[in-house]
Amino acid sequence: MSFRMRILLGITILCGAVLLRAQSPEIRPTSSDVLRTFKTIYVLSKTPLAKPEMLAGELQKSNDFDNWGLSITSSAADADVMVEMDHQPGWFYYTYTMTHRTSGLVLAVGRVDAWDGKYASAKIAKAIVKRCAAVRNPQKQK
Repeated sequence: MSFRMRILLGITILCGAVLLRAQSPEIRPTSSDVLRTFKTIYVLSKTPLAKPEMLAGELQKSNDFDNWGLSITSSAADADVMVEMDHQPGWFYYTYTMTHRTSGLVLAVGRVDAWDGKYASAKIAKAIVKRCAAVRNPQKQK
């Protein structure tokens, strides 16, 4: 085989490998996978009525929080998931979204009715723990 043929064969094989790699589907985690394995949480509040510390404190009150080895971080870059809460002025409800930071998967979303941020934080924490427990402790679910 001549030198030119070897070069041409090498380029063809290299291009084929690149095309094959580009066509192979990326393995993306499912929401269940993320809910089962995440360890760090960043809490963001878009309302002055509920500070991030309020929700973080309510999450830490859960027995499952320590059992699952979870922790709260003050840096969004270090978090596996982000919990964002907001309040619509003039209404008695708060919304929340829990998102996997690297993949953008929405893991939990909801709305709670509450008079103030402290009570809303307790309800949101309870809903988040319940969502995680459905995947992490399926035998305990009713």
